[in-house]
Amino acid sequence: MTPNNRLGTMSIATLQSMVTPRDMDILRLIREHRFLTTKQIQRLLFWDHASPGAAIRACIRVLTRLELRALIFKLGRQIGGIHAGSGSYIWGIDDAGDRLLRANNTSKGTKRQRTFDPSPLFLAHTLAVAETRVMLEEAGHRDELELVEVTTEPTNWRTFVSRGGMTQVLKPDLHAITAIGAFEDHWFIEIDNGTESLPTVLNKCQTYQRYFESGREQHASGVFPKVVWLMVDARRRSNMQSAIESDKRLDERLFSAYAPGDFLPFITGKATPDVPRVKTIPQHQTSGLFRATELSSGGQSEGGANTAPSLATRGREARE
Repeated sequence: MTPNNRLGTMSIATLQSMVTPRDMDILRLIREHRFLTTKQIQRLLFWDHASPGAAIRACIRVLTRLELRALIFKLGRQIGGIHAGSGSYIWGIDDAGDRLLRANNTSKGTKRQRTFDPSPLFLAHTLAVAETRVMLEEAGHRDELELVEVTTEPTNWRTFVSRGGMTQVLKPDLHAITAIGAFEDHWFIEIDNGTESLPTVLNKCQTYQRYFESGREQHASGVFPKVVWLMVDARRRSNMQSAIESDKRLDERLFSAYAPGDFLPFITGKATPDVPRVKTIPQHQTSGLFRATELSSGGQSEGGANTAPSLATRGREARE
């Protein structure tokens, strides 16, 4: 019998013996985001080293080992071009890594995810979403907030039935729950690189509006997350806010648009005066905080009658 030395056909037990718990964390993170740069992986999982230089070197050593074992692969392109260094490589899950992740997935019938070469626009958006997640994780490391939960597509998709009886799927780029002090804040986060037309962006806002009106999220968690659009271009942000305010079908209190660099200062309460504040009602008269017990579920009542959905981003008291 001719021996088969292809890594992709190694037994699951052999693959499992080749990886550490941190290796598995790397694979799961890359799978969640489809692609990550070396620096993003370092900031997520190697952040506690003595120095940034030591952290990036350790990260590169681990990624190189995983690449040699066909668990991950790097794209031919780099962030910043060929002179940007090894910290700018972009990584995806290779075939052996896919087999290992599917074997460790408790859900049955997990489909194989094949490697592919992404388009520049897809890759730019994917890495921008990942960067937002990295910023949230780093804020947690600095004790600026507690990152209670963050989920990516397709885990964070919401299926609902609109008032017209149509089944629809809301697909946020990120869903996050953060906590500062006694309360949790809920967020739907959308990353806009200026590649979609404004009508396309507003159409997604309509989907958020219909999901809000369904009351499903409020029934499950007691609140409806704030929908935050992160947009680099200031004029585009202004145009979007104006379009939302002028669209009578949209509740403008659901949405806000920020520059990516203004998002963390806003959610941590460190926003400068020129950063617009969120419009939210009803507001608690004494503390300004929204308690889940003060909110109705919205959407339809048990008897089927439509009720006015409550609007808030702030949920139950954080765990002791």
